[in-house]
Amino acid sequence: MTAYKFRIDTGYAGTLSREPAPGDITPESLDPAANWSAYGFGLPVKYNGSGQITPLTGGEAASQIAGLLVRSYPGRAVTNTGRTAYPQINGGAQDTARRGFMSVVLNGAGTPVKGSPVYVRVANPGTGEFIGGFEATVDATAGNQIELPNARFEGPAGSDGITEISFNLQ
Repeated sequence: MTAYKFRIDTGYAGTLSREPAPGDITPESLDPAANWSAYGFGLPVKYNGSGQITPLTGGEAASQIAGLLVRSYPGRAVTNTGRTAYPQINGGAQDTARRGFMSVVLNGAGTPVKGSPVYVRVANPGTGEFIGGFEATVDATAGNQIELPNARFEGPAGSDGITEISFNLQ
């Protein structure tokens, strides 16, 4: 029997890691006024007052999360950091996942365990954290994070900081 010493890569941030079902992915109009260059694939988005998706800016409630940005195929990234690969607003639309399995960047301290809840930073980012980032441990200060509804980690992050989550925001 062959022993494998290394774990296979988890993927790229925003990649659907398992086959989506009909209705899991919807194209959404991007807010052209938002700074998408600082907000990458695999991150949560919300609707603005015009019905366009926009990045989280802080202070959001869990009920405001409209979906997660799906990585474009064949992709526009130059690196695998998640935040340097971002949607291009010149096309005007971007796929958004409302349920499924996705590779995401893990931020903050802590190691996710299969089945543990997924937290999203919405206030007071510290070192290695940012607004909209996914975290595995609860912040000691109430209001700094929200728990992503019906979302769970599917295991620990790889050496590149990418992990898989399952979610259902519908």
